[in-house]
Amino acid sequence: MTRLRRILAFGLAVALAALLAWVMLPSSAFAQASDQNGRCLACHQRTDLGSTVVEGRATTLTIDTDAWGHSMHSRLDCTSCHLGFKAATHTPAETQGWLQTAKLDACANCHAREFTMYRGSFHGKLVMRAGSGAPACADCHGSHAILNVTTAQFRRSILDMCGRCHSGRSSTYLDTYHGQAFELGDTQKAVCTDCHGAHKILPASDPASLVSKQNIVGTCKKCHPEANANFATYLVHVDRADPRSSTLIWLSDMAHALLIGVLFTFGAVHCFLYFYRGRREGLYRRGHHA
Repeated sequence: MTRLRRILAFGLAVALAALLAWVMLPSSAFAQASDQNGRCLACHQRTDLGSTVVEGRATTLTIDTDAWGHSMHSRLDCTSCHLGFKAATHTPAETQGWLQTAKLDACANCHAREFTMYRGSFHGKLVMRAGSGAPACADCHGSHAILNVTTAQFRRSILDMCGRCHSGRSSTYLDTYHGQAFELGDTQKAVCTDCHGAHKILPASDPASLVSKQNIVGTCKKCHPEANANFATYLVHVDRADPRSSTLIWLSDMAHALLIGVLFTFGAVHCFLYFYRGRREGLYRRGHHA
């Protein structure tokens, strides 16, 4: 009986090791995903392919095969995202609306739960309006170099990702303990998505928002179990130079700056008068004794 258990345990261990190796083994090149991808890459790995205009910006048509090979989608066919395309010279019918499909619509085919949350979010509602400029899936996650969201590398990218649209919020976040600790390498400290959510981001005025008055204490408790209503009144996104952001903090900063200015001015005047008097009374002449 003991021998049988050992055999079964060994067989299970080998099977798990093989499964883990298959899951963790990165594709070293785009063409490894499938023969279909190899035919696409025959053109799209060329560095002389040129560029196309995407949302007013020139974007290269050349694929970074190394980035793709290490992305979460490296085992998918190109046409999983580029729906309706064939491995040949693309027709106008194929390229019609390709960006909207690749960066948003195709994502819903595999990520239905996340897409449902996103569609009900502030970002999603804006995206459904043509020409809003709000971020779709690929604007945050990227296109060919999509990272695993559970990795430290992705977590380190969150601040820059959100900051592309919310630069003012990023700078005020960096004034806080969370932001300064995060910048110093402690990626376990709260970053944008820990407080605001990821796919279902809502404005603070929405009762369903994670940062609304109704939910803010619960959001803080995820990291601070003893948090209460008073704890949650801490002001995060405050521009100290703008009185509209927080009048109280702006006034305290101005009072602090004024106090420092008065003290240094008083000190400077005091030193000047002291040395002036000493010079007039000959305190600095050689041989003088007080």
